[in-house]
Amino acid sequence: MEGNSSEQLNAPLWEPIATGTADDVHRYDKLGSTSPRPFSGKSLSSIATDPTTIYGGEMDSESGVISDSSAKSSSQSSQDSTLTTLVLGIIIYFSSGGGPFGMEPSLKAAGNLYAIIGFAAMTFVWALPEAVMTYELSSLYPCSSGGVRWVEEAFGTTCGLFTGYLGWISGVTNNATAPVLFFSYLHSHFFPDSSDTDIQWIQFGISAGIATVLVYINYRGLEVVGKASVLVFFVSIAPFVLMTIIGISKVDPQKWLQTPTGEEEIFDDDTMTQPGWVPDTILGGIALRPFINNLYWNFNGFDQGSHFSNEVPKRTLRNGLCLSVLLVSTTTIIPILIATGATDIEQADWKAGTFALAGAEIGGRWLGTLIVVASGISLLATFISGMSADSLQLQGMADRGQLPSIFRSRSPHDTPTYALILGLFVVVLMLPLPFGFIVELSNFSYCISIIIEFLAFAQLRIRRGDGTMLRKTVYALLLIAPMLFNIAVLMLASYATYIYGACASALGALLILTTVSDSSSL
Repeated sequence: MEGNSSEQLNAPLWEPIATGTADDVHRYDKLGSTSPRPFSGKSLSSIATDPTTIYGGEMDSESGVISDSSAKSSSQSSQDSTLTTLVLGIIIYFSSGGGPFGMEPSLKAAGNLYAIIGFAAMTFVWALPEAVMTYELSSLYPCSSGGVRWVEEAFGTTCGLFTGYLGWISGVTNNATAPVLFFSYLHSHFFPDSSDTDIQWIQFGISAGIATVLVYINYRGLEVVGKASVLVFFVSIAPFVLMTIIGISKVDPQKWLQTPTGEEEIFDDDTMTQPGWVPDTILGGIALRPFINNLYWNFNGFDQGSHFSNEVPKRTLRNGLCLSVLLVSTTTIIPILIATGATDIEQADWKAGTFALAGAEIGGRWLGTLIVVASGISLLATFISGMSADSLQLQGMADRGQLPSIFRSRSPHDTPTYALILGLFVVVLMLPLPFGFIVELSNFSYCISIIIEFLAFAQLRIRRGDGTMLRKTVYALLLIAPMLFNIAVLMLASYATYIYGACASALGALLILTTVSDSSSL
């Protein structure tokens, strides 16, 4: 590749320097690894049941190898794409924030003022840096495998495969939050006087039943994709728009300034009772572990936009990422401002599902019921698409010889039968756990994988990059806040989470080393 022109070197900071793709810089002949879970956190997938759409190439039916040379070029895919900025933005929105559902533990952990500050700051601390990284590297390396390709370019195939594995662990763990959170909304609105202990087996039974039915929907091949995600978005956010319209005249700004009571609360999910490496997670009255984990869970996932980088033009990708950041920011901060300013709900009373009570207090029981219905539509659609993405990843890995051949089995509906069964098994195992603990487990795996992606960004765009010193300095400064936040998530984890992460990582490392060893012996 010839040296960059002065025009390239002086390109605006929001535009990638390279005018071509990674194929112009370094030939990427074989993808050599599985993609990460196409969507982590709260997600909507538009990945079809063809595993080649995950890997970005054409699969040989005998060898299982996906050739990059036979994949569509980025420009051709962009011309054929039907994804608009609105559709792409909403899909990325669901793979990151996905609305205000599940934000309530932050209010209990930190009180009104610090929760408001926390959600407002996350736009700049996390959302923007992750979106910039995604746009920059996706523009240079357009491929539906997303972050795995970045990591492979920076650190090699083995590291890329491990990153993808951690993404799958995070995704399949996070799938369990959807039925648990939906039941929390049902519990808060319809059975507010029943304790968690009284209905824990009912909760498990209903949640397991919901999960089983939704996995069967996946088995039948039904997905929430494309323009359907736009409909789900407007349905899920409509009750909060009504709550804002009705409640804005009832807001008392003084309530926004309420700080933590200073008392160490026992959370509904018992997150404070789990010992960890950091002995005291109370700082200034803020329960750091549930607070940090809830903020993180509600904002991570913007890197999943990279999976559409070879399907849409760069302009659409950039605008879609910007739209998703705007949507996530507004649909978190506005409901919190209205719910805290227009109700008399005390800090100790906030828990997952309390937004339904806030809606009922502001507009009447009908509004609370609408919020419960909206949570069901949004969360259950998220579960369907998330489970679909996870199972497709296992199927793709098996097709390439990286997992036992049983996971290559397809149902009569051309869906990955045993991969779905494994996903359901993991979800059912997670269902008895508290919502906050499931979030922490999911965050831990995602945190490690995104750290590797940020390091790949530093390697490819700062250390190896051909930009100006100013551009590299801006990139370096951009990484400071999210990397510190990642370190906080890891340090605040409980010992139980460390054990879970260590076991999952050890299993992944064993599978990867076995795969690499078998491949090298062929």
